[in-house]
Amino acid sequence: MDWIEMILKKSCDRTLTKGEVLHSLFHMIEVNENTLNQIQTDGRDFGPELEELKQTEIRDLDFHLKYYRSLVNYINSIPENKIFER
Repeated sequence: MDWIEMILKKSCDRTLTKGEVLHSLFHMIEVNENTLNQIQTDGRDFGPELEELKQTEIRDLDFHLKYYRSLVNYINSIPENKIFER
């Protein structure tokens, strides 16, 4: 995950803090959770073709949620002093 550290360092160079990066990720998690919830609770029947598309969208959103959460966990594990090393 060296590329994540590189992006985080570049973010810091542009005055973004670890907290701001995490805040952005938490926002993306919230948006994706809300979208996933809306799709899953929509009880309308659009037929088999659109049901397949709905299931694909659910899988995609679930993947993104797992990805964002893993980034949050990884970034949280990086000590502040390591982020600012050059």
